Amino acid sequence: MLEVSVDELAVNLLTLLEQVAKGEEIIIVQQNQAIARLVPAQTRSHWLARNRKLRNSLQVKGEPLSTTIITARQGERD
Repeated sequence: MLEVSVDELAVNLLTLLEQVAKGEEIIIVQQNQAIARLVPAQTRSHWLARNRKLRNSLQVKGEPLSTTIITARQGERD
């Protein structure tokens, strides 16, 4: 991971972007504080895999909402 100042980024933008395209991560700093991060763009397959992992981690537990609603409505009728 490479850290560069905003001024250095402005002067060497094309070179730094070439490094990012090769897989390098660059942190942009201003007054010794990180303000941005340049990272390689993710491929569609990587993005889909990451979202699939998130979706699988959010599996619903318990009964389906439709069952809950039907049960509640039947309780109101009694």
